[in-house]
Amino acid sequence: MPNSFKHRLKKLALSKKFVFFGSILAILGTFLPWYKDFDKFNTGDMYIGLSGPLYLAGLIVLLAAAGSFSVVLTKLLQKPTPKLPLKEDYFHILNSGLSLFMLVMSLSVFFHPKFGVNVIDKTIGIGMMFAFIGSGLVLLGSVMAIKKQDVSFEDEGHLDPLIDLEKQERMQQDLNDGPHAVHEESDKVKSAVQDSIEEFTESAYNTNDITPND
Repeated sequence: MPNSFKHRLKKLALSKKFVFFGSILAILGTFLPWYKDFDKFNTGDMYIGLSGPLYLAGLIVLLAAAGSFSVVLTKLLQKPTPKLPLKEDYFHILNSGLSLFMLVMSLSVFFHPKFGVNVIDKTIGIGMMFAFIGSGLVLLGSVMAIKKQDVSFEDEGHLDPLIDLEKQERMQQDLNDGPHAVHEESDKVKSAVQDSIEEFTESAYNTNDITPND
């Protein structure tokens, strides 16, 4: 169907696709392992984005990605877009920038030597990679939209006709009526002049007919 969700998704601008799928990837990443460590006893812990000492950073990444995802999804579903405190593209930049900041901060804390007791090995999980890639795609898509000023699928272009037929008809009608109007005006002027001449001639004739009294 031409108005199906799949069809609207295909017509979605490339920049919006980056934001849409990037936010999905970032959301998925928060539910996957972010990091794991092993101590000298060969035991360790694994944390997803929403667990462990850095769960708050994962929660912020989840909320930011969900915000961008919901904005694009409402347009795909043809629902009223929620009122945003700033332009949509800048809203996505804010969300992705915040997510990347939280991810970098999490890595800096996790790889700090004092993070963990007797830890000898630290590795990044697939969830952290997904969150990084997803947030990067959201940032890339929003920057592309600002630079190229992409028109979303719901914004239909409007081109004014080069020739306004109705206006052309009115102008043509005025041109056609022009000579006739001028001719009528000329006849009125001629009639007025003739009437003035006749009145003057009649007045002069009556004056000549008057004889002085003896």
